[in-house]
Amino acid sequence: MKFINGKDKITMFSFNSIVMMVISGVLAVLYFIASVYNRMNRKSYTHKVQKPGQLMTFFSRVMLILSILCAGFTLLGAMMKDTEMAVVFAVITIISTLLTWGIKHKYDFTYQETDEYFIVTRRKKTYKVYYKDISHWQWGIYDIYIQDRNRPEGDFIGVSVSLFKPEILLTKMTEKVFAGEFPRIDGLYPDDTVYPGDPLRKKEIVRCLTQAGYSYLIPEYIDALSTMQQDNV
Repeated sequence: MKFINGKDKITMFSFNSIVMMVISGVLAVLYFIASVYNRMNRKSYTHKVQKPGQLMTFFSRVMLILSILCAGFTLLGAMMKDTEMAVVFAVITIISTLLTWGIKHKYDFTYQETDEYFIVTRRKKTYKVYYKDISHWQWGIYDIYIQDRNRPEGDFIGVSVSLFKPEILLTKMTEKVFAGEFPRIDGLYPDDTVYPGDPLRKKEIVRCLTQAGYSYLIPEYIDALSTMQQDNV
């Protein structure tokens, strides 16, 4: 920071110091979010409404505060006629404001489950699905997609397994798979190379839940599948 008299110009921050300050702040926020997520990621059956906002609302608020602070520095730079400072903070203000809006728009949904059904709310639209009405399922990267027999064919309802903890749903789905309610549909894996020798999709559901960190829900099914595979050897 420089203070000079007379007609000289006051320069509060250099461009490099501003960039390093922003990068350090973003890294600190990301580290804090990861720490909070790890603490939250524990086994806990719940019938309460689950919101990604437990984490995302905090992040959006941080971004909102950052936007306000950067807007203040933008105004200060303009008042001091420091073009470099004003432009840099103006860009950061725009980016953080867009991120705040994007987070609120993208994660505007909730999840709730009971022993009989689950409810997903997306931007004021509510989808209620009874476990007994589930006719098909597919596994995504971070979601499980459910087909309700009462909805049009191919109209899947996605439930995030990373933002939420749909433990009752996943347990019910595993029970139904091992009961033979979801045989493999022709054409889903036409060459049968993804999960060969798995007509009832038992290996598929066990592997998907294990990779997603939900193996603690289905220890008996993991043991049963292991026993079946050993008997077939």
